[in-house]
Amino acid sequence: MRRVTWESDGRGTLRGLTLSVAGLALGLLLASEARAQRADEGGSIAGTVAVAAERYRQDVGWLAADEREGRGLGSDGLAQAGAWLEARFEAIGLEPAGRDGGYRYVFAVPVSGSKDNPHAEPRWHYAFNVVGRVSGEAPDRLPGAVVIGAHYDHLGYGGEGSLEPDVRAIHNGADDNGSGTAALLEVSRVLEARRHELRRDVYLIAFSAEERGLIGSRAFVRSPSGVGSIEDVVAMLNMDMVGRLRDERLQVLGGDSAEEWKDLVAPLCGRYGLECVIGGDGFGSSDQSAFFEVDIPVLHFFTGAHEDYHRPGDDARSIDAEGAVRIAWLVSDAATELASREAGLTLVKTAEAPPPRRMGGRARLGTIPDYAGSPEGKPGLLLSAVRPGSPAEQGGLRRGDLIVQIDDMEIRDINDFMTVLQEAEPGQTAAVVVVRDEERVELQVTYGSRE
Repeated sequence: MRRVTWESDGRGTLRGLTLSVAGLALGLLLASEARAQRADEGGSIAGTVAVAAERYRQDVGWLAADEREGRGLGSDGLAQAGAWLEARFEAIGLEPAGRDGGYRYVFAVPVSGSKDNPHAEPRWHYAFNVVGRVSGEAPDRLPGAVVIGAHYDHLGYGGEGSLEPDVRAIHNGADDNGSGTAALLEVSRVLEARRHELRRDVYLIAFSAEERGLIGSRAFVRSPSGVGSIEDVVAMLNMDMVGRLRDERLQVLGGDSAEEWKDLVAPLCGRYGLECVIGGDGFGSSDQSAFFEVDIPVLHFFTGAHEDYHRPGDDARSIDAEGAVRIAWLVSDAATELASREAGLTLVKTAEAPPPRRMGGRARLGTIPDYAGSPEGKPGLLLSAVRPGSPAEQGGLRRGDLIVQIDDMEIRDINDFMTVLQEAEPGQTAAVVVVRDEERVELQVTYGSRE
């Protein structure tokens, strides 16, 4: 990997010192001089990269330590991580923007009551997002808000979701997503120093229960705290797995979710010596999808998959702290621009999308489940969205529908739905019964193919 060393001039301007490629060094130097990072008169936004990287390394190390038990749902380790994040938000100076005047946004997570009986009554765990705010203090304020997020939960001792499901071992999740959580803290520090130039508020959210199906982010989207309405969010930036930068290459997923993204992000990538691949719609297996489902432009910053993903080997020793700090600063600059520009983003809803998470079998419908289920606890599969152009949309399924039956199969939860998909064949037509506005509606839907 090409290594970069930086210094700060005390006002947020970063100057490249040494690079293995001389031409890139010159380009970075000129870019940093010409387009210095904005910071208030109080001082540097983060000091040198070396100092920030050491702080970042310690944050990831704490989150991914064995004492956190892999930050699994319902574990003491996850609760410790949430409390630790509250304390960090407060120390940085973020205003509490959760519920009841604090940082916490508590929600319930359904857990199957029996592995042998998927129809057993579910149990419930309670988890919480940690929500802070930087209130923009520029005199010419603008309506709307920007959301920046990263999930802090992981898989605990493995089991469901692990790629080594038969091994009981702590899955520390340093990259997934200790890396994004530590980057969220770095972004928080930068934006807190810039509050005087922000024309919109920025919400910093550490989501929980992402690994259970984006439950924390979908809970926030359904009932946002602090923000007046979810429609007031102009954009959502998500950092999930940003800790293993290789060959200076950064994936910026969701780059096709707004017409302006590429023009906005590409110059920032050059500023930090990153080769960005920008594209894709806003759907995916991370928290940005919950926001894109309700028509909010999104980006997901991602350094790529690796052999330790969802395995016990995802430890802090493999994290590239300096690379992650540069990504955090890039996100900070993007957020600053979004919180200051008058023109909004132009949403683009595309038909191309990756397969929904946790779905097996050859057949597909193009539905996006809400894993939290019906707010009233009714049996069925609640739809968070349907993909544009998908068999589900063509068959008349909509966001908010509660699927309760497919042909002769009663659908009580995601497990029943998965069973149907695994047995279905592409091209086959099924009678799908949904509850919509408290009435049962039968639709005819033809399965598509995953191939």
